[in-house]
Amino acid sequence: MADFQFSIQPKVWLGSDSLLRLPLLIGELADEGRALLVADPLLHESKIIERVSGLLEDRGVKVLLFDEIPQKATTRAAEDALRLARGSKAPIIIALGGIKTMMIARTAAVLARERIDVDALVDGATTLGNSVPLVEIPTSIRHGFMCEDALFLVDARDRCVRLVRRAGMAPKAVLIDPNLSAGISSKSASTCILDGLMGAIEGYLSSKSSFLSDHVLEKSIEMLAHSLSTLIARPDDPGARAEAWKGSFLAALGQGMSAPGIGTAIALAINARHGVPKSSLAAILLPYSMEYGSKSRLEKVVRIDALFQGEAPDHSAAESASRAIEWLRTKLGLLRIPSRIKDFDISLDSLVEAARDARELDFVNYLPRTVSVDDVFDFVKTAY
Repeated sequence: MADFQFSIQPKVWLGSDSLLRLPLLIGELADEGRALLVADPLLHESKIIERVSGLLEDRGVKVLLFDEIPQKATTRAAEDALRLARGSKAPIIIALGGIKTMMIARTAAVLARERIDVDALVDGATTLGNSVPLVEIPTSIRHGFMCEDALFLVDARDRCVRLVRRAGMAPKAVLIDPNLSAGISSKSASTCILDGLMGAIEGYLSSKSSFLSDHVLEKSIEMLAHSLSTLIARPDDPGARAEAWKGSFLAALGQGMSAPGIGTAIALAINARHGVPKSSLAAILLPYSMEYGSKSRLEKVVRIDALFQGEAPDHSAAESASRAIEWLRTKLGLLRIPSRIKDFDISLDSLVEAARDARELDFVNYLPRTVSVDDVFDFVKTAY
């Protein structure tokens, strides 16, 4: 066996009231009692922004808030956050919200001490690697890129998704407090779980997977599947969301050691060009991604069936793979969410560019089989 090397970043705290560690982290990571809070404006409704700001201000930390993040945020929102980070000379940045908020805050943290702008970064310009410390507080029950030195943004110039990788892009710390997602509806929570499940399953099926990522991702798939079933049966069960957060953390850890797949790439590309929520697209694409994976990773899809069902399969390999995919489709039916891309009023012709964008994402090179743009578009057509 080839030599194996392993390291993990960032530091992660996961558990009820882990948010209370934030003032201590600020003291450890910053020399001054100031912080820039980049937050999803929708969190004003649940008073989460006010809670985080109050928690810091009560400990003597002055908070500067950036919450000008539109629903279809692009690099322009990242530029606005960057201007505020540079102008304020914030010694630390805190990200609070969903994935797009995490990515905007990462961009500001990476570039705050640099001389290049956001467009130059997504175009491939090099950086010095002197980032502002970043603490991420995700609230949407999944964050697949949590452990990766990467960020992705929607380029305002052409609405193409851009993935950038540089050493040091990952946050210094992540605080995962399941209480912060209590206000998310059960249906929205379920689609977020499906998004996390897609990252876990695609990482499991990836050609980049290893014995360690497989072990982590199997447990992630099991936990996410169980939490999804529980949430569908008992929408108000807080234990289901706590379990989902644990499964999502394992999914991010495993994905960081492996790579996401074709469904994730297409979801990012369509979200960028058409504004359809990534979690909704993940719910549609996941069964098709599993069908695609079963053609070259059948034994692993059989294992996924066992994880879904909670028991070893007593069927042929092909029957077990079909049963796993049917399990997913049954859950989608119970949730009554869109099952086809066309349900979002997007023409098939307009998805050609999204297929090209998806193929250009670097992690597509780790699919079980090599694909062309035409192959990706064929996949899109099956889900359309």
